[in-house]
Amino acid sequence: MIGSLLAKLRLVWDHCTVCGGNLGSSPQGYLCPSCLSGIKPAPTSRREPLPYVSAYRVYAPYEGVLAEAIRLIKFRGVRPLARLLGERIGGDLRSFREEVSADVITFVPVHPFRYWGRGFDHNREILRGTDLRWEEILVRTKHTKPLARYGKEERFRKVESAFSPAKGERVEGKRVLVFDDVLTTGATAVSVSRTLLLHGADAVFFYFLSREG
Repeated sequence: MIGSLLAKLRLVWDHCTVCGGNLGSSPQGYLCPSCLSGIKPAPTSRREPLPYVSAYRVYAPYEGVLAEAIRLIKFRGVRPLARLLGERIGGDLRSFREEVSADVITFVPVHPFRYWGRGFDHNREILRGTDLRWEEILVRTKHTKPLARYGKEERFRKVESAFSPAKGERVEGKRVLVFDDVLTTGATAVSVSRTLLLHGADAVFFYFLSREG
């Protein structure tokens, strides 16, 4: 809830949240046309395999306007930006879903404690900005501090057995496409994929909004 309160306390102004430039006629009230146009697909050539992940796609590097927008969503509670990013990635996400013949799209959920602090799940909000059908089939059962403070090996330990299928959700025989905001070490993707495969999923794919490094 703290994140939502911060966003509500934001004064109404006519300047871009990212660059400070004039918003002009921008209808969403956060990003100026220049910054908004800078959020576009920029696939990287790096494709290191991730254990248990059949294939994955990255929308763009974690830098510039995209990185700042993600930080504002996650750490300042600027919720409207999440759906705005969803609008930007919708077409590319649909293309990847068709490429891998996924049966269902879902997302990496935050822990309930993190949800309480922010007031919303950023990955869910981003997917809501797309025009795609998706389902909530995962729950995060293990709370961890932000992984950015840990090294690679420690990240893998922190998220081990951190997820499970939501109550009543069955993934047997399904090709599952999972959305997450940032790919860093791949620890979260590996943990999620292993969990889904252990519960009978046929294959797991990932779509990342951005990639660090």
